[in-house]
Amino acid sequence: MTTITLNRTALKALIDADPEFALQLKNNVIAEVGRRFFEKDAKRVIAAAEPELFAKALNSLQQEKDLTILVQKALDAAVTVKDRDWYARVRLSDEVQKLIVEAVERTKQRAIQDATMQVGNAYSEAIQKAVDAKLATTNVDELIEKRVNRLVEVEINKLAQEKFEQRMDDIRAMMK
Repeated sequence: MTTITLNRTALKALIDADPEFALQLKNNVIAEVGRRFFEKDAKRVIAAAEPELFAKALNSLQQEKDLTILVQKALDAAVTVKDRDWYARVRLSDEVQKLIVEAVERTKQRAIQDATMQVGNAYSEAIQKAVDAKLATTNVDELIEKRVNRLVEVEINKLAQEKFEQRMDDIRAMMK
């Protein structure tokens, strides 16, 4: 919004020098006030009437065959391209084809992501159920004790086997 500051003395001198200037100034001020008033009022009316206007425009478009044909031709021209070598053959325009490829790619990515999440959730749930079932039926301390005993037994057997083999090697060496 532009603000104009007027010098009252200079304005009075202009009006005194040219009475027609005063009339033009008054007309311009009144026109601007009226324009702003109607502009604000028109915006409010248009905003309120927009759905109704759209419905009427759509209805008239549906009833007007010539206009429908023009809209259809414009859409065809924007969406499809006819090859020069074969006039009856029609293909999608490059822009529309690109939009379709992008939409398909987004849909595929979303489907893959959803499937991955579902599989991951299913595995997580199955693993959690198995762990819970195992923990519910087994004493953890008992499991640890059995595991430690088994590892100790394996280690003792390994050491015993090494000692046995060493003794056997010593006996074989003495027999030679």
